[in-house]
Amino acid sequence: MNKILLFVVLLAGSIFSSHAQTKPVAQLSIGGEFGLPTGQASQVYGSTVGASVKLELPVSASKFSFVIAGGISDYLVNVNYTGTLEAATYIPVEVGGKYYFSSIGYFEGDLGLSTDVNGNYSAEKNAFIYAPIIGFSAPTSKHKGTVDIGLRYEGRVESGGTVSQVALRLAYRFGLKKRK
Repeated sequence: MNKILLFVVLLAGSIFSSHAQTKPVAQLSIGGEFGLPTGQASQVYGSTVGASVKLELPVSASKFSFVIAGGISDYLVNVNYTGTLEAATYIPVEVGGKYYFSSIGYFEGDLGLSTDVNGNYSAEKNAFIYAPIIGFSAPTSKHKGTVDIGLRYEGRVESGGTVSQVALRLAYRFGLKKRK
């Protein structure tokens, strides 16, 4: 697990050092996530809710950006479940890349570390996490920001299997000011 954390830290450092040489404006998005557990977790949990913050660092004038994301996800117990488990809470920290295939549509891939906050379901406190995403950022009519909507699969890899979900993220995305 320490190797994964070291990888995430080194990748984040390289992202920040490469960003210092770019001119486009960084973007920040804040949003909520709503989803459904998949695989074995869907036998116990009926839905997921969460919140996330995502920093997008463009690479020069290309259609590619580095991404750093963090948040919180709650797996809520299925109303029909008769056991004693409670909601499982995870805090993911991810880095990745985002590629715009059109003026508003994108593909994104994130990797990182997920920490189990309350130990209600998972076998491990910390686990590798991955998330492929497809989405779009549509401009708003009255503000300079965009509405960002992304559909993601998220897998938390553990020794006993993968705790996973399919989730929809709805966020407000806005540009950060350039330094002079």
